[in-house]
Amino acid sequence: MNDLLKNLNEKQKEAVLKTEGPVIAIAGAGSGKTSVLTRRIAYLIFEKNIHFKNILAITFTNKAAKEMKDRVYEITGIPTMGMWISTFHAMCSKILREHIELLGYKRTFQIIDDDDTVQLVKSIMKKKNIDIKMFKPKIVKYHVIKMKYDDDYINDIEAPLNKVVSSVFKVYQKNLEENNLVDFEGLLILTIKLLKEQEDIRNYYQQLFKYILVDEFQDTNNVQYELIKLLVGENKNLFIVGDEDQSIYAFRGANIENINKFKREYPDYHLVLLEQNYRSTNTILTAANQIIKHNSVRVEKNLFSKKGKGDLITQFKGITSRDEVEFVAMSIIKMMRGSYKYNDFAILYRANSTSRAFEDVFLQKKIPYRVVGNTSFFKRKEIKDFVAYLRLILNMNDAFSFMRVIGAPKRGIGQATIDKLLTYAAEYNLNLNEAIDRANDILGKSAVVKLQNFKEMILDFRTKLNEMSFSSLVDYILSTSGYLDMLKKDEKGEVRYENLLEFKTMLSENQKLYVDLAKEEILLFLLEDISLKSEEGKNDVEDAVTFMTLHAAKGLEFRVVFIVTLENGMFPLTRSMFNKKEFEEERRLMYVGVTRAKDKLFLTNANTRQTYGETKQNPDSVFIKEIGEDLIEVKGYNEIINKPVSESQFLHRKKVNAVRKQSLNSYNKNELNKGEKVTHDKFGEGIVDSVAGDNCIIAFSHPHGIKKLLKDHPAIHKL
Repeated sequence: MNDLLKNLNEKQKEAVLKTEGPVIAIAGAGSGKTSVLTRRIAYLIFEKNIHFKNILAITFTNKAAKEMKDRVYEITGIPTMGMWISTFHAMCSKILREHIELLGYKRTFQIIDDDDTVQLVKSIMKKKNIDIKMFKPKIVKYHVIKMKYDDDYINDIEAPLNKVVSSVFKVYQKNLEENNLVDFEGLLILTIKLLKEQEDIRNYYQQLFKYILVDEFQDTNNVQYELIKLLVGENKNLFIVGDEDQSIYAFRGANIENINKFKREYPDYHLVLLEQNYRSTNTILTAANQIIKHNSVRVEKNLFSKKGKGDLITQFKGITSRDEVEFVAMSIIKMMRGSYKYNDFAILYRANSTSRAFEDVFLQKKIPYRVVGNTSFFKRKEIKDFVAYLRLILNMNDAFSFMRVIGAPKRGIGQATIDKLLTYAAEYNLNLNEAIDRANDILGKSAVVKLQNFKEMILDFRTKLNEMSFSSLVDYILSTSGYLDMLKKDEKGEVRYENLLEFKTMLSENQKLYVDLAKEEILLFLLEDISLKSEEGKNDVEDAVTFMTLHAAKGLEFRVVFIVTLENGMFPLTRSMFNKKEFEEERRLMYVGVTRAKDKLFLTNANTRQTYGETKQNPDSVFIKEIGEDLIEVKGYNEIINKPVSESQFLHRKKVNAVRKQSLNSYNKNELNKGEKVTHDKFGEGIVDSVAGDNCIIAFSHPHGIKKLLKDHPAIHKL
């Protein structure tokens, strides 16, 4: 037992040892909540003699679930494959895989992700002749998903969109059921339906899960809260870990009130405050405390650290936004001369569009960077195409996967032919296989032959599944289907093929892992896992500065953090400043950003900024003003204007500012093309050699020669 509690502070020990009844652990940023959760699981197993299958631990991301599993294995030495440590969606998938037949589905159901859902909605809209330019499929999909949670939601949608959503919703649900598909929302909703309708199933899981642990409880939505309640047994051994101060996902449906709801419904709860931070210096933590104390919806706490006071927070204000970007870049270059790596730095911003200016300057200064939020591996076209092939191999009647691969590569089977086939199947209540077999009734000979050839190819793949290794099967499918030939004609074909090779490696590794299972079972598990995963895009830069939104930064930490564009209207956003609920969420977002920093924090903004073609002067963010002056060192514009100056200095500054303002106001956009003639204020006439992004290469006459310039520079004029 002593080993289990080793290195835990007193409050962490309390959270581990208080095992019975409802417990709330309010875990401040960097307070070691993962250690508490994993030690608590180990304590239940070793000290309370609870079998690991009687413990349910739920978290929000696959990454967090993997980390928790790894830590539990490290502490207990027990393989975690059979443990109930997972995301909400993975847990529901596991339950439904056992019992979904009671709801009219087959156990071999497939999970479709958000991208698949949009494509399905789009195809339904096309069949119904709904103008997808007038009614965007993504918008319709958003409302369709909302309707899954609430039948009355249709009344909140304005006409004529409400009629579109209503008609699409019915067909969408029918398509899911007919093709044995479940979307992400359906995983939770169907599990709730199962537990509500089947008392014996509900009792089974309530008895199975003697202890339930929920991470990031402040991010739960109403459906997830209801699901947890259905799983909690009479003993009410529910342990929730959360922090209202880090609730930043209201736009995803997270309900910050769920912690208060928990308190009302479990009035005998035990509260533990985890306030000791293991990440940041006390200067950074004091600033975070000063900011977040202005929010009203929270359990009061004060973070502290044993790391010492640390450096002051640097607040830099540039005269222009370019000054701000240059300051950030030069600060990193300067600090890199010490003991820092590029990986130690993060630039956090409120809006994705902010990254462009930083990317421009970092490219010029050759500072390596990565922009977090690129397309994930499993969402890339070639991977989704190949996954659709595998789904079709497992279920020849999966019309959704059929529609994806019938045109990858093109086989001379047009959309009109596919529409006729699927309409015919719907009219005569046929599955896809049956419709292809009877296609002579509605299609010409050529189309019928092509469809039969396609069907025979998929059936051949199914036979080969049981005859070949996964590695050989991938090669066989790519070659036989014509997909490999298609990639050879694709300008991104080489990269796409490398991704498919990586996918092949993943399949082979899992085949070795699940040696005792049949091929079809392995494939079923893998496709489920792929659907549930939401991996970050692969990045080839090993050591680089990280660019990301504040939302994406949650759960991460960096030695040095720059929070940029800290101006009212930029951060916090203008729309939030007139709504208390939204404004407090913006403040929580600031709190999350501040607490990402371990050693050094920079807060930056600008006196003037070009936004959507207009030059604006935004006031300093209110969040900066909420931090005590004794914690901040002021640099840049504010430092200058607060210093006493002589008359000559004043006149010089006025002249400099006028030049800068004139430069901003004279900004123009040059639509340059290769071969066009231009003139430059300094270099004279020249010819555009090439244009790439914001840069261009122009060949000027001797002695100036070839120059690489910003194409929109005011000194360049088209002739």
